[in-house]
Amino acid sequence: DALLTGPETRSSSPVRIIRGEDLQAVNIQGLYPCGEGAGYAGGIISAAADGMMCAEKILNMDYN
Repeated sequence: DALLTGPETRSSSPVRIIRGEDLQAVNIQGLYPCGEGAGYAGGIISAAADGMMCAEKILNMDYN
């Protein structure tokens, strides 16, 4: 079981923040663009799924 929370806004943007294979923005270290606002989803469910994918990637990173 899980509880998923996040802000919902009534805006959209034609901008896409390019991210690399590690899901980090290619020119801003430490920024993980995900969801609709970053151009990687088209609705609330796909935005949530993309956010979960980014969170899993961050949690599984090797910091050594």
